[in-house]
Amino acid sequence: MCFTEEADRAAAASILAGNPKLVSMIQNKLSGLVGQSSGYVESLPSNVRRRVSGLKGVQKEHAKLEAQFQAEVLELEKAYFAKFTPLYQKRSAIVNGSAEPTDAEVTAGEADDEDDDDEEDAEIEKTKSEEQPADPSMKGIPEFWLSAMKNQPSLADLVTEDDEGALKSLVDIRMEYLDQPGFKLIFEFANNEYFSNKTLSKAYYYQEETAYGGDFVYDHAVGDKIEWKSGKDLTVKIEAKKQRNKSTYLNPVTQHFS
Repeated sequence: MCFTEEADRAAAASILAGNPKLVSMIQNKLSGLVGQSSGYVESLPSNVRRRVSGLKGVQKEHAKLEAQFQAEVLELEKAYFAKFTPLYQKRSAIVNGSAEPTDAEVTAGEADDEDDDDEEDAEIEKTKSEEQPADPSMKGIPEFWLSAMKNQPSLADLVTEDDEGALKSLVDIRMEYLDQPGFKLIFEFANNEYFSNKTLSKAYYYQEETAYGGDFVYDHAVGDKIEWKSGKDLTVKIEAKKQRNKSTYLNPVTQHFS
């Protein structure tokens, strides 16, 4: 496969990953095409049509196994998520300044840096030679999550300049599995000038029935209400217009949700 084809496939995968309803729609369309007549099968001799029906039966068995596979994969993900959780908790503690990494963790991280290519090593050495002295007053890793989002290609374009002010106070992101098919993302914030919520969560629900191929199908999402502080609602756009006397005013009609 040429590079452009691989890039196109990666781009398509990225789009689908960010649009679960689009995935659901496509899955439902494809499911509706299964068994749809084109006239070809009807034109075949009866003994050949029987074989085609047999293939459909084989495919149904495959779909059952695929559904079982997806269910077992989900259980495996949950089992490993429990193992990952202590590491996530340690990460949060280091990021927010309530704990320091061990010497062994620092050594392992530095060894990972040494595995980079020569050009990156040169850049790292240059940075080290210019690094600032320790600052005991600075706790944790400031703006860690904002930096992580801006360096993630699938998220970078979604973070606007206005968002950055609020996201600077983001101190942790966690995930929880739901009792029914789905998961919840939990965003924890320090005190900030934008809203009073300490946490904001959004739950993503899948349909109880899996798709034709056994995959879970996105159904809907439910998010918390943001308790915006006065004048800090980032979803409201306020336009300043000039009157004929050149004075400005805030037009309440233009205060709408984006």
